[in-house]
Amino acid sequence: MRSRYSAFALGGLGGYLLETWAEDAPGRPPEDAAMLNVRTVDWQRLEIIQSRVNGAQGMVEFKAWYLEDELEHLLHERSRFRRSAGRWRYVDGVIDPPAMALAGRNDPCPCGSGRKYKKCCAGQ
Repeated sequence: MRSRYSAFALGGLGGYLLETWAEDAPGRPPEDAAMLNVRTVDWQRLEIIQSRVNGAQGMVEFKAWYLEDELEHLLHERSRFRRSAGRWRYVDGVIDPPAMALAGRNDPCPCGSGRKYKKCCAGQ
């Protein structure tokens, strides 16, 4: 997560961003990374709220502050990652996620993976 944030903050690293994006991820940009090279906002800081790993699945909840039109904004996201070929790749994320609630073993996992809690984050 920190390396992807840094790539967005620095700009000009669209190729790296595509390499760290799961190929089958919904919303993945086309192979032409030119649009990812452009800095559209001025990223200020990143705060990792929590992270979880369960085998090849991971979740990172973060807050990132940026300036746009001289106003500070906040992006709060819970992102899912998948380890593939030894690298973590971004799958998708939920912006302004609801608070992580305590889940029962057979409830859907609050990380948003779609799996049961006992088969996902409970095993950590």
